[in-house]
Amino acid sequence: MGDNDGEFKDEIARAEKILNKSKRKNEEKQVAKAFALVTQLGLQMACCIVLGVFIGIFLDRILGTQPLFIIICAIFGSAASIKIIFNIAKDWKD
Repeated sequence: MGDNDGEFKDEIARAEKILNKSKRKNEEKQVAKAFALVTQLGLQMACCIVLGVFIGIFLDRILGTQPLFIIICAIFGSAASIKIIFNIAKDWKD
């Protein structure tokens, strides 16, 4: 009987080791997903705003209305980035 108890304890220890390794891998995956989400949000914001500014610069050069379209397109780019962020957050929540 004592021998079976030792084998049983060994099996429990082995199972706990596997479970701990699985938990650690799951935590690493969650950290990686969070990092990817933050990176995606930052890039989306930057791209929308920069694109809006470049379009504004282009329109101002063509039409000769110096800061007008830069400001308008930058605001539209910011609004677009906020909408995209809400969509990403909603999708990520689901």
